Amino acid sequence: MKHLRLPGLQFTLILAVVLPLLLVSGVAVYWGLGVIQSHDEERLQQDLALLAQATRYPLSRALQNGDYVQVNDITTSIFSVGRVYGASVYDQRGDRVSQVGIVDRDVSDSRSAADAVAQGDDLGTYREIEGEDVFSHFTPLFSEDGRIIGLLQITRQRSDFDQRLADLRNNAWWIWSLTAGAILLVAIGGHYGGVGRHVGRLSSVMARVQDGDRRIRAQLRGPRETRQLAAALNEMLDSIEAAEQEIIDQKARETRLNQRLQHQEKMAMIGRVAGGVAHELGAPLSVIDGRARMLERRTGDERGQRNLGDIRHQVQRMTRIVQQLLDCFRHSPSAAEERFTTAQLMTGVLDAHGDAPEGITLEIDNAAPEAVINGDRTRCELAVSNLLRNAFLAASSRVMLSVRKGPQAIAVTVEDDGPGIPPGDREAVLEPFHTTRASGEGTGLGLAVVRSVMQEHGGAIIIGSSRWGGCAMVLQWPRAGGSEGGESA
Repeated sequence: MKHLRLPGLQFTLILAVVLPLLLVSGVAVYWGLGVIQSHDEERLQQDLALLAQATRYPLSRALQNGDYVQVNDITTSIFSVGRVYGASVYDQRGDRVSQVGIVDRDVSDSRSAADAVAQGDDLGTYREIEGEDVFSHFTPLFSEDGRIIGLLQITRQRSDFDQRLADLRNNAWWIWSLTAGAILLVAIGGHYGGVGRHVGRLSSVMARVQDGDRRIRAQLRGPRETRQLAAALNEMLDSIEAAEQEIIDQKARETRLNQRLQHQEKMAMIGRVAGGVAHELGAPLSVIDGRARMLERRTGDERGQRNLGDIRHQVQRMTRIVQQLLDCFRHSPSAAEERFTTAQLMTGVLDAHGDAPEGITLEIDNAAPEAVINGDRTRCELAVSNLLRNAFLAASSRVMLSVRKGPQAIAVTVEDDGPGIPPGDREAVLEPFHTTRASGEGTGLGLAVVRSVMQEHGGAIIIGSSRWGGCAMVLQWPRAGGSEGGESA
């Protein structure tokens, strides 16, 4: 079943406001015409009464004196005034003594005439004379001693009254019709100018929103109500856009989380495989290195010595790779059981890797030597050593190793004046087997080991730019609780 369409705002305005207004005004016009008709009839009757009163005295005197010529002259003068339909004078016996126009031939059967004579006062009534509806006004004529000696009748056609009223009614209804049309046009135009066009803009905005344009906004124009509607619509669109953006962001976060989970699962699998391989390779490599060392001691051939030295060098390289694999993918359950100072950490690192290559200057700046770190000292030294080794390889002439203590963390920074790491590669270099060096010059495990160590200790590794434009690697450990000073593992 189809739903009935509700009328538009403009139609509702016409139906609910304009038409009732026109109806009320029409009723007012109709009532006003009735009042005017009553007043107009009364005024026309008063005109006849005034005319009769003006001629009563001369007619009475002329009738009393028997001067019928003067009576006829006065009657003629009455007929010539306005729209008098007829005028006549009757004597006290009811005989007509003067007549002009159309009047009653005999007023003996006229109740109004009889009442006027009986009451001695003017009376008027509507009646029919020779087929014409007229208003007949009777005025008694008195002698000097107050006796009624005659009767004056003045008539006027009823159509005179009706015609005046018809003309007035026609003019009134024409004026009302023109006024109603003007009101209707003003209502339609005013509605469009004041409300309709603003509502139309809101409808246009909602239509575009329905078509999928979520970025459009309604203009805050027009009356207060339409501005409030536009503001509410804009707030709703802002909420929808924010909700849609939140959904998009949530999906992006879920995608990134799924990617990280997949990557972690992949790295866990690689770790298990690498750990197994490393364990399996450790024993054969030890045997190969031991046999090569025995042969190196027994042979005196210089060429054989050189070949055995190359074999041992490659075995040591493979051993380091195996150790890096074990360091990268192993977990130290006792990482938080040791307490050591940054001075002890720096001493261990410098003892193992403190000799800078030729042409490289190493600067040390430990501003917090007594700061205490909780964790596995050997693993932490391994992390700093890996950063220091990479800095030596990348630097042009300078490397700085510094320590700072903050309210929440202890930071060890290794800086160099090398080419640095582009921002787009800083996350990737922390992944296992990712290296920026030429093939065969690196395993891509050093920074992966560093990140593994920092994760074990609840810390973080941050990659940035050094003060010389090279690379700056920052290791952050959470500050240890309790006293800080001189405690060692």
